[in-house]
Amino acid sequence: MRVILRIARLELASLFFSPIAWLVFLVFAVQFGISFVTKLELYASYKALGYNTVNLTDYIFTHGQTPGLFLTVQSQLYLFVPLLTMGLISRELHSGSIKLLQSSPISTLEIILGKYLGIMVYGLLLFSLLFVFIICGGAVIPNFEWTWMFTALVGLFLLFGAYAAIGLFLSSLTSYQVVAAISTLVLLTFLHYIGGLWQDVDFVRHIAYFFSVSGKADSMIGGLVRSKDIIYFLVVISLFLGLTILKMEMARSSKNIGQKIAIYTGFVVALVCIGYVASLPRMTFYNDVTSQGTRTLSKTGIAIVKKMEQPLKITTYVNLLDPDYNIGAKKQRNADMSRFEQYQRFLPDMEMEYVYYYDTCENKSLFENKINKGLSLEQVANNVVETYKLNINDFLTPAEIRKKIDLSAEGNRMVRVLESGDKKTYLRLYNDFFKHPGEPNIVAALKRLQIGGAKIAFVGGYDMRAIDNNTERGYRQATNDITQRNSLVNNGFDSFTLALDNDEIPADISTLVIADPRQHLSAVAIGKIKSYLDKGGNMLVFAEPEQKAYLEPVLSYLGVDFEEGAMVQNNVEIAANVVYARAAKESSKMGEIMASAVKDSVFKTVFLSPGVFKTVSKSDFDVFPILQVKEKNAWLKRTKLDSDSLRVSYATENGDRAMVADVAIGLTRTVGDREQRIALVSDADFISNIELGTFRKTTGNSNTQFYSGLYEWFTSSTYPIMIEPILPVDNEITLTTKGASAMRVVFVYVFPILLLLLGGLVLTLRKRK
Repeated sequence: MRVILRIARLELASLFFSPIAWLVFLVFAVQFGISFVTKLELYASYKALGYNTVNLTDYIFTHGQTPGLFLTVQSQLYLFVPLLTMGLISRELHSGSIKLLQSSPISTLEIILGKYLGIMVYGLLLFSLLFVFIICGGAVIPNFEWTWMFTALVGLFLLFGAYAAIGLFLSSLTSYQVVAAISTLVLLTFLHYIGGLWQDVDFVRHIAYFFSVSGKADSMIGGLVRSKDIIYFLVVISLFLGLTILKMEMARSSKNIGQKIAIYTGFVVALVCIGYVASLPRMTFYNDVTSQGTRTLSKTGIAIVKKMEQPLKITTYVNLLDPDYNIGAKKQRNADMSRFEQYQRFLPDMEMEYVYYYDTCENKSLFENKINKGLSLEQVANNVVETYKLNINDFLTPAEIRKKIDLSAEGNRMVRVLESGDKKTYLRLYNDFFKHPGEPNIVAALKRLQIGGAKIAFVGGYDMRAIDNNTERGYRQATNDITQRNSLVNNGFDSFTLALDNDEIPADISTLVIADPRQHLSAVAIGKIKSYLDKGGNMLVFAEPEQKAYLEPVLSYLGVDFEEGAMVQNNVEIAANVVYARAAKESSKMGEIMASAVKDSVFKTVFLSPGVFKTVSKSDFDVFPILQVKEKNAWLKRTKLDSDSLRVSYATENGDRAMVADVAIGLTRTVGDREQRIALVSDADFISNIELGTFRKTTGNSNTQFYSGLYEWFTSSTYPIMIEPILPVDNEITLTTKGASAMRVVFVYVFPILLLLLGGLVLTLRKRK
């Protein structure tokens, strides 16, 4: 050990007696000092201007809106290493001193480890600059993520160690330092970019992923420590140090070429096997080092995932002609699979398979352009594969894919089929900015595999709002639209239409929905509804006050009616029939969604001329408000309102009345051993297709949240899956703009100048000696 330390000390001294080491130190300090202080200045200026700042540790050091400091270091670190490692052994080879070392009582192992330790100590000094940046960041950011940042620093240091081992090996192959530097730079550049090369070839993709060194530090920089990443770096370091030792030993060995090849091969295969075994899901261990566990599934998600009793298989069907083809294309396979790593962490037996095909789908820009218009499906597919340089034989034909699975109900879009045992369900992409399903959607799909979906029966006929109606008045977007993230079908629900004149109400439904009938219900339908309610069934009613006559049998059964008139509200730039309803404090008992709505000062449900409920007769129901209109500029208007009116006047003479209006109410009672739950909502438009697609610049829209809260109540919090958002705590920065400017002077000018003077002094003293 003393020999190794002595060699390391001599190697370190040799580095600092060279201008190259000081130049690398100087460039490293200036380049990343500028990157760091630029980020600090940005957020200090935000604070000075009164803007909100959030998640500052992440934004400054890791990800953020642009790559943070550590990601920048990771992407450019490979450029510094060749200059440091080029002379480690090639200098000894060139001068002939290697023979003196080998003839001394020092083993090759000690020589290599000593030189490697020397360069790693230099790296430790180099990374002390990043350590200083962390200290400065923690000093000006309250609730700083210390553990996360030090873990990220360790990840970068391991990356430096891997690069240094590679450079050491290449330095042993030539006696020319320039050749060693160039070859190291070429190889490190290749390894840096290989992760994005040849990704459309299955076998090559796995090899390229294994040799892609730079990306292996991503998880640690992001706050998640994976055992396979640490072992990977140790394997790479051991591999190239071992190859260096073998190369120097074999140069003096009398073994024949066959024996040497066998030794090299055995050594490489052994280490690759270690790396492969360590990367298996069952052999991978994780540690989330973020203070709030942001790199791990939520507690709710983990609890549901762990209830999976049988292995999970995810089959992704990718249509060549789908606008979203590139998301599931072979070249994106690794990136796509990584989206499910958080789940594989708890389901190590999870399998993922991809099936590629071509078939008709909704893609007008492809099928109706001037090149493809009028061509057959096969001709269009051939045009696409020719353009993307793919092989048409890698894609199943329409006939072949239909023998495996019928995806017509999915529109032949990219879709994932989740299977566990004999159960399966779908996981889809959505037509929004984020595209991919979030944790609530994925966990809901897994829970559906465990217990099935919650059944919601919508009464059909009587000109009611229909779940398959895609017009402005319909409810398709909120219920059965597979392209909508918040649609019931994508959150664990099975919605279907019930014809009460012919069908019986199933006993296993979560709730019965009556949505704004425009015709009188038949005696048969009314009888079935009352019988269902007498048995304790849940019910949701969407009503328009002007159409209350069609619901009179149901409302009278419940002892509820509407006040005469409808609510109006004088808003800025919005028609007076747009009314904002807020969650009543009593609604917090309905579940987590409504409880969070009660606490949320921004929560507003947008109603259009809602009615006001009142109790008209005694019943055994306990009645409580769910949504109330409390705005000072809102009141109950007795006379009919022109929907185009921007402002209306309060008219006491016409019976107008200011009040806290109950525009959605809940009714509960105990029937047998269960609680019966009924909700009445005085606006049927709030979840219509047109309303959900309407953006109002002057207010938020919490309609979907309220709608989800209703169904959470009806299913006793089974669906939808409520994932409590994790709010960052490192949202403040105490640094002023003047302080940031001072930091720029220190890190960009003063420190580099001192470093330059120190380097010049050391080199001058060395030259004199």
